Amino acid sequence: MERGDPAEDDANGSIDESALLSSFEQPSVSSTNNEDSQSPNALRHLIKWTWYRTKELWSQLTLSEVSGSVGDLGTLIPLTIAMARQRSIYLAPALFFAGLSNIITGYSWDVPMCVQPMKAIAAVAISEALSVEQVTAAGMWMGVFCVVLGITQLIELVNIIVPVTVVSGLQLGVGLRLAGTGIVMISDLPWVSQADCILLAILLSLLCMFWLREPNEAYTPFVRTWRNKICCVDARGQQPVGLYLLLLGVMFAAIELSTTDNENGQYDLPLQLFGAPIATNAITSITWQDWKVGLLQGAIPQLPLTTLNSVISVCCLAHQLYPEKRHSSSTTDAVVSRREVCISVGLMNLVFCPFGSMPNCHGAGGLAAQHRLGARHGASVVFLGINKVFLAIFFGASALTILDAIPNAILGIMLAIAGQELSTTGFTLLLSSSSPNDKLQLRKNTVICIVTAMVIVGLGATHYGALSGWAVHMIYGDGLTDFYRWLREVDWRHCWRKRQSESREDSQVCAVGTGHETEHSANMSDTSSDPVLSMEVEPISSASSSV
Repeated sequence: MERGDPAEDDANGSIDESALLSSFEQPSVSSTNNEDSQSPNALRHLIKWTWYRTKELWSQLTLSEVSGSVGDLGTLIPLTIAMARQRSIYLAPALFFAGLSNIITGYSWDVPMCVQPMKAIAAVAISEALSVEQVTAAGMWMGVFCVVLGITQLIELVNIIVPVTVVSGLQLGVGLRLAGTGIVMISDLPWVSQADCILLAILLSLLCMFWLREPNEAYTPFVRTWRNKICCVDARGQQPVGLYLLLLGVMFAAIELSTTDNENGQYDLPLQLFGAPIATNAITSITWQDWKVGLLQGAIPQLPLTTLNSVISVCCLAHQLYPEKRHSSSTTDAVVSRREVCISVGLMNLVFCPFGSMPNCHGAGGLAAQHRLGARHGASVVFLGINKVFLAIFFGASALTILDAIPNAILGIMLAIAGQELSTTGFTLLLSSSSPNDKLQLRKNTVICIVTAMVIVGLGATHYGALSGWAVHMIYGDGLTDFYRWLREVDWRHCWRKRQSESREDSQVCAVGTGHETEHSANMSDTSSDPVLSMEVEPISSASSSV
């Protein structure tokens, strides 16, 4: 059933989600007693919307959605294990609040919007051995920054300044770096001396490429027959590759934990049920030094990565992957708005980090990985969130042992698939940003994209790559030309005169009172009728505004 179809909604007994939302989001202008009487009504509408949204998610939960839900585990598991092993996070609260964030995200948006650790903060925490208090402080700093950027809509200014070619370079560079991380993880393994080996990774990678072939290809009868025999479902459908890899990883982990002698104490055995709190007070022990370290070493390096990759790039990616979900009735046709995503990241950290959550964000890499493995709706991330919460509650004390026993060969393949999908999407965005007949413009855009990706891959710093790409866009590309054209199109003298006139009229209204309100409205209507004074300021780059 498609969302927003009134006929089908009435036939199946469901109601329109937007109507429910608008009904309890309308501001009240009545008295205090009337507002109190309407509060239970708003609560009933919220409960009703949650119930129908739950039924919708249940109807969308297919084998393909389950497969796509594990697409981001290649990033989640290595970072989470590494930070938990050196006591930079509390594992059980980190899993619990990450799962809770997944559930809220899946209910809010009908796209597989992932929730993953903030990579810059995680990298600094692992390399510099930051304490739990310092990591918590970094997450709360990021929460404040993102909430301010979202509420004030300064994130839109960042979107205007950053061109689409830099965004495509970010996707290409981050994707190549993710894939490179997975390949390096596999290369450190032995060839065949143990179960977790390079040969296993090679066999799995070939099988995954066979499963992930595009369904519209003209297969020969031989390939089509054997593809149906090897795969568990029809070859014309999307294969749940992520589910296959996860089940295989759990099987290897169970064999490893049941057969190991654990002489060197690698695993914390035997496994225990419960025993670990899912929430803790992580803010009372933070000192001023922890706030300083969290700001300088954690939040500041993470801020460019979050604004570009976790907000701008992920919204652009969702706009590309799900054109059928674009909101044509609103002021923008974005699948998810940058303001919503930015505020979501901010609240996620500002509210949950004081209770033991690790710093989390959304990300283009996770969205690309989940889409590649079959996810298309919010049901996939809700399913993943429920499993995270279940693991934190029942196996919180032994979750680290279970995750650590999953073979690196499987995690490396997950990372490689995620990186390949994100890089391919970035390259496709680059090609679509230029006319195929304008080879000069295509070359300029390619140079900007490649420079951005090279710096990200070479230095491992996304913010350096974004700054480098933006500088190349301004100097080598059309950045200065667009900026000069924007300055020429704006008549600053008339804009200043309009602002001064409005200021004088407002002061007269405040001094005299309601007697001048009619005159003020007439003056404002005359001003708005002037085509010069009512001219809107155009954005600097038309290509970047489409992101």
